[in-house]
Amino acid sequence: MNDQRRVFWIVVGLNLLWAPVNQMISWARSTGFSPLGIGLTRWVCLASLLTLLLLTSKFREFTGYKSMSRTDWLKSFVIGILFFGPSHLLYYSSMDFTTELEGSVILSTNPVWVAIISYFILKEEAMSPKRWAAIILTFVGAYIVTVGFHVPNMVGHSKGNLMFFVGVLFESLMGVMAVRISRRASGVSVLCGQMWGGATAFMLATLFLPSQLPLAIPAFSIASFAPLLYLIFISGILTFTTWYRIVEKSQLTLLVVLIGLQPPISALISWFVSHKVPTNNAVVGALIIISALFVGFVGEKPGLQQSLDPPGPAG
Repeated sequence: MNDQRRVFWIVVGLNLLWAPVNQMISWARSTGFSPLGIGLTRWVCLASLLTLLLLTSKFREFTGYKSMSRTDWLKSFVIGILFFGPSHLLYYSSMDFTTELEGSVILSTNPVWVAIISYFILKEEAMSPKRWAAIILTFVGAYIVTVGFHVPNMVGHSKGNLMFFVGVLFESLMGVMAVRISRRASGVSVLCGQMWGGATAFMLATLFLPSQLPLAIPAFSIASFAPLLYLIFISGILTFTTWYRIVEKSQLTLLVVLIGLQPPISALISWFVSHKVPTNNAVVGALIIISALFVGFVGEKPGLQQSLDPPGPAG
């Protein structure tokens, strides 16, 4: 099997593992975790576990780890506080209002926002008319999924979708801001700093926003912590470190298109597990977004874009 085909199937596997993330968040909410409880537990565990793993030579070799300066680590840490933590808190909180499938569809727009934000911030890649058309189509699709065919409002279902969408924009901005640091060091070293920043953001929220963001963590049991174990070990250490390693050497074009797999996979999971039928808005929006990804990225030359270190799906 050649390298390109191997990377293709690895990324397909990553998207299969990322697809149930929103279902796991909803499951954790049903067992008694508050959004802040999910974030604090998950990101403190992830940051601690990744730090311990980076002490081993085999893990450093697998992830292509390179040490970075204290200044770069601090920058990664601050980016984590300002964007990583808040984006995931928005994801977790929105699950009280939106559906797992709609969250997955909105999340599939992540790579497009990475591309457009990097164009304006990094000034490294000219945007072709084809890609601009894809971005406009993707925005239309995301809007349909998020609020439907009407003017948005901040109540009920639309509120949850808008919260999730803002989380995607935060995480996309975070990925672009971390690009230059990743190129000087390595993706996993930046990831470690961002994880500690995200964990710190949740710690600060428990101290300064106790009434707005109550902290609730249920008593430990296999049933209550099973979704967190998945979010920490499977859709966490395994997927994040693999993604950050692959994206350093692979064409972003391939990776971007494959992220479009998540909405249909999530729909199948929702239908199989909870018998939830996707809404018309979700179906129409998903079709537009997936079409836009193919229009804008299939066959395009990656250029400098291939070395971007995008945040990847919010798992």
